[in-house]
Amino acid sequence: MKKALLLFFFSATYYFGIAQLNMSLLSEVQYNVDLSDVWGWADPETGIEYGLVGLRNGVSIVSLEDPADAHEVAFVPGPNSIWRDLKTWGHFAYVTNETSNGLLVIDLSGLPNSVSYIEWTPTLPNLGALSSCHNLYIDEYGYCYLAGCNLNNGGMLILNVDTATGEPEFVSAAPPVYAHDVYTVSNHMYSSEIYAGHMAIYDVTDKQNIQLLATQPTPSSFTHNIWVNEEETVAFTTDEVANAWVAAYDITDLNNIVELDRYKPIATIGQNVIPHNVHVWDNYLLISYYTDGGRVVDASRPTNLIEVGNYDTWLGGNGGFDGAWGLYPFLPSQTVLVSDIGNGLYVLKPTFKRACWLEGIVRDSITGELLKDVQVAINSSQPNQGVTDAFGKFETGQVLSGAFEVEFSKPGYQNKILEVLLENGVLTELEVELAPLISYAITGQAIQDGNGQPVPGALVVAQGEVISYNTIADASGNFTFGSVIAGNYDVYAGKWGYRHGAVENIALSGNTSLTIELEKGYQDDFIFDQGWATNSEGATSGFWVRAEPIGTFNNNTPVNPEFDAPNDLGTDCYVTGNGGGGVGDDDVDNGAVTLTSPVMELSSYIDPVFTGRYWFYNGGGNGQPNDALSIRVTNGTEEVELLNITQSQSLWRPTGEIHLADFITLTDQVQLIFETSDLPQSGHLVEAGVDQILVEDMGTTGTEEAVFNARLSAFPNPFQSQSTISYELEKAFGQATLQVYNTFGQEVQRFELLDSSGQIGLGAELPGGAYLARLMVDDQLVETIRLVKVK
Repeated sequence: MKKALLLFFFSATYYFGIAQLNMSLLSEVQYNVDLSDVWGWADPETGIEYGLVGLRNGVSIVSLEDPADAHEVAFVPGPNSIWRDLKTWGHFAYVTNETSNGLLVIDLSGLPNSVSYIEWTPTLPNLGALSSCHNLYIDEYGYCYLAGCNLNNGGMLILNVDTATGEPEFVSAAPPVYAHDVYTVSNHMYSSEIYAGHMAIYDVTDKQNIQLLATQPTPSSFTHNIWVNEEETVAFTTDEVANAWVAAYDITDLNNIVELDRYKPIATIGQNVIPHNVHVWDNYLLISYYTDGGRVVDASRPTNLIEVGNYDTWLGGNGGFDGAWGLYPFLPSQTVLVSDIGNGLYVLKPTFKRACWLEGIVRDSITGELLKDVQVAINSSQPNQGVTDAFGKFETGQVLSGAFEVEFSKPGYQNKILEVLLENGVLTELEVELAPLISYAITGQAIQDGNGQPVPGALVVAQGEVISYNTIADASGNFTFGSVIAGNYDVYAGKWGYRHGAVENIALSGNTSLTIELEKGYQDDFIFDQGWATNSEGATSGFWVRAEPIGTFNNNTPVNPEFDAPNDLGTDCYVTGNGGGGVGDDDVDNGAVTLTSPVMELSSYIDPVFTGRYWFYNGGGNGQPNDALSIRVTNGTEEVELLNITQSQSLWRPTGEIHLADFITLTDQVQLIFETSDLPQSGHLVEAGVDQILVEDMGTTGTEEAVFNARLSAFPNPFQSQSTISYELEKAFGQATLQVYNTFGQEVQRFELLDSSGQIGLGAELPGGAYLARLMVDDQLVETIRLVKVK
């Protein structure tokens, strides 16, 4: 069942690589089944402390009379369940599970010799029979709040457990909104409404008339748990998704909840680590952080959360649902218990230390301008990071005290290193000035490829490893970067009507002059702002924006892209909303948003081919997702749909080659249109992206007479089941084929033509949509026709 291990029995090999800071291992209890949450209880008569450990198959009660020799003294079986949560009131423990048998009530008064228990499975008025719950909390008045039960749509059920026998009495049901976890104090109930993605705060003073006071979205819109500080002025939340934050909120004014700061372990940023549960003791956050183990954060200055302790119980890789599930910090002895899913119960002794806070502002030494995005790094063995905001302010720190070098760096400025004395519990403030580096003026010209004519108004960017510069060419195509720090750069130029030009990995200094050639065509990797138009109809959020995308996630699935399309210039693209934060904070809601290209003059083009990449995600909400991304083309008088994307995928997908002349008459007023929408009240998550736009002429403009004359027709067209293609070739030929392509440029049918004229029936096996039939003679394209099969 279990195995107790003493500290001195562990080999040095076992501990090699375990991260620990200000926390030491006293003992460990191993089990042959997986663990879930952990709680604690101290016998008021004997003073002996116990750990209450949720297992897949029941509850293990562990004596901590000697913390260096923790061992199981009782076991209460229960239905097999991944989730088991525990709380205590008086000498009773109350345990939930997500399988069956209702609420387990354990009488602890007979410890260490024995325990007794009942399974409370009442039929509640107007609700039904209680069988399972996800979590629970018991407030200071003896009211137990059950979260995520099989009743009340998972909304809170309130019980009175301040009874002589410990058997609960049903009191009331809260609003029927699914809650994953709950914390209640001073008759304020903090509900983790995980699927709504927010913290909800209720007044439960009158249990028969519960009032919603406020809601607050959390950073990843998957609110897993909430705890508040002793002063009840700050709430702390976790989102149970990869790379999520522990967030701090000022709740002194529930009409204006303000985010104060966010924390995640610096050493594993970007490695898909998931926070689970946060508790607060003496203004320390004690967090079970799955594969990062147990973490201790000083929150006494909630605007600057600093890690001050850790113990990593998991030796495997980062990310995923392994490692520390629960952490209990409220035993009188200050012993901390951590339940590791696969490795057992850890009994830890923390050394609580306050952070050494380092804060201040950074200015330009010449102009006095407050500098944004200055990196602040303490040269220390403890991972740390800091960066100045738009007001030049930084907030960082660590738990290690003493004299440290602190480096301030920003592209375009000389690095500055200061020696700073850091003290535990002390705020050190600095005012720092950075000197700008010497810079040079760089000149050049943008010209047309082939004829050397200038490209007036070309947009030009020089991108270095950490800094970039932008300028615009004059009427003669000449451009100047007025102030460039010497170094190696990639220089790109672009203008609508041309393909991008580049001079890559060139050393720029005081005597450098550049020439950049641009070919005719229409290209946009969105490294430049070439004047795309955006519009909305009814939408309240998710408006198209050109930016480097900020990824959002729905239960670990990417919703808004985190990066632009691969293998193009720059890092920007067009996305629908880019506010970051919660997954539903800036997606498309309650209407349509439209992105339209600048005008393309295509009347002289023979065969303009459009290619690009798009992103489309549609999920969540009420009912089956039913939104779409429509890609269309207009010539100023007619508008035709090229693609209609309804399949949701979290990746950049190619459009395939789309021959625009097969859809519209070519004019000098051609534009591409991208539109997506979210139907009102559906609540679906809708995100779209556009990148790598290219329109180039794949035809020839030679004056030679066409080798073949051919006629191609289709009837009926559009068609429902099958269309008949009639063809006629006026000359002898060697080989002829009729090829049918879908709008992704994929060949879906091919017919060998043996006669100079004839008819072919096609389309019976094809799904509804638009198709292109191409008549190829001796490897030359001689005729095309667009087909539409009605769905």
